[in-house]
Amino acid sequence: MPVAPQTFGQLRVEAKTERHHTRTENLIGTDAIRDRLAELGADTASQVLVLSPAADPTAGPATPADALPDESLCTELLRRGVELRTLFINEVRHRPAAVEYARRLTELGGQVRTVPALPLRMVVLDRETAVLPLDPARADTATVLHGRGPVAALCALFEGLWHGAAPLRRPRGRDRNGMAAQHYALLRILQQGDTDVVAARKLGISERTVRRLTAEALEVLGARSRFQAGARAAERGWLR
Repeated sequence: MPVAPQTFGQLRVEAKTERHHTRTENLIGTDAIRDRLAELGADTASQVLVLSPAADPTAGPATPADALPDESLCTELLRRGVELRTLFINEVRHRPAAVEYARRLTELGGQVRTVPALPLRMVVLDRETAVLPLDPARADTATVLHGRGPVAALCALFEGLWHGAAPLRRPRGRDRNGMAAQHYALLRILQQGDTDVVAARKLGISERTVRRLTAEALEVLGARSRFQAGARAAERGWLR
């Protein structure tokens, strides 16, 4: 029996969506947004990137989406060894509550920077899922975008802003090079050719934390690979 053109078109679109693993879901209401972010956060394994254009990230229910994810979720992620990088606008530097908020995050290992302006609210989880405004005029709406392809463009946007941003607060334990003792120890281990599993065992940390520390060291050194990071660290005398 011939398939109607309209039905065939629908099947073709559905097959394409499934093949590329791209889909969206819309959220209406503060509670729906917070609950969905909590669910997504529970499944996050390695990284969360946040753009928060709110002047005050500690703001109350009046602008809930501006401050997503909230502090309790950020704290839980950091305690699990998930990398958390957050960008705020420069105005937060003049708000004591916001600076204190940043202090609490950095004490747990988070990274916070600021820029003059941000284009939108955004939370990216594991570079596969992004939470974005559904209606920019309404803070109580959001859309969840799933799919590595489209989310990659959002990650590129974040990285471009991040590299031009100024740290709001130096993470605890970092020296003037922006490195902590664990970073140096890890670079020495990796220079020997050890795997993440071996490095984790030697340092007494999880493999997830090894990956996070490696990514941080690569960023500080401006390196694109572990080999390049090791070479640059050696040139600077950091591996002695």
